[in-house]
Amino acid sequence: MLLINGPYDIEYFYNFYVKVVAETFLYLRNFALYIGLWLLGYLLVCCVVYRRYARRLPTRRRGALGAKRVLVVVAHPDDECMFFGPTIFRLCEQGVDVHILCLSNGNYEGKGKIRRTELWAACHELGVPDENICVIMDSRLQDDPKVQWPVPVIAKLIHHHLEALDIDTLVTFDRGGVSSHANHSAVFYAVAFMFVEKLITKKCTVYTLDSVNILRKYIGFLDLPLSFVLSSKRYFLRWTESRRIVRAMKRHRSQMVWFRYLYVAFSRYMVINTLRRISLADIELELEVDD
Repeated sequence: MLLINGPYDIEYFYNFYVKVVAETFLYLRNFALYIGLWLLGYLLVCCVVYRRYARRLPTRRRGALGAKRVLVVVAHPDDECMFFGPTIFRLCEQGVDVHILCLSNGNYEGKGKIRRTELWAACHELGVPDENICVIMDSRLQDDPKVQWPVPVIAKLIHHHLEALDIDTLVTFDRGGVSSHANHSAVFYAVAFMFVEKLITKKCTVYTLDSVNILRKYIGFLDLPLSFVLSSKRYFLRWTESRRIVRAMKRHRSQMVWFRYLYVAFSRYMVINTLRRISLADIELELEVDD
């Protein structure tokens, strides 16, 4: 039990209290100052990287993929804008023959016909010709995160398009599917199945879109230095170019609910794509991790 025996004790505790408060305030102020300086320094680095590399990248040459005929495989209408927009836009600008294979019409909310039409409008905004777009209507491939898509079915569809279109580069989701959507991940496992079954020809190079943690996912162009350091295959967009992706995304009017506007405003996938080239060895390692 604490006893206060006189005015000296009161003064002592008062001075002690004032000292603790003052030191706490000083610590918090210094901490805020250090964090502020760190954030300012990182922002300056972002501006330097953007200005020196992303802004000055030549846009008319063949880009990081060195591709001529590219097949981008997505799961739903709007995936091409939400996740692959920078890649598709840059490849089209460089004169690459880009094809879109969408494995469902996005009928999760009964809007399949509307979303199918919106896909064509969005791809037109990105620069993909109408005849280069294919939407699969298969009852086994329903737009539903709770439905497990049959991997052999997807693999057969992708293989058919690779051969029919003479594709030299395939781009799709990685194992994480960016948003951990089961339908996205199923596309990756279908590609893995194709590698194991030797359905990927030697002339076809396969790239997957990097899934990043939630912090990096929603810091927009501030992820530029990390993307530049951690990946050798990347597509960055200038501010003026990123507006094109936003316009394309807004063509998916049925999907533009309030949280999609936040996604458009903050997601790095609207301005940055980093890709990873994969081989059979990479696939075997990924499958071992799953096991």
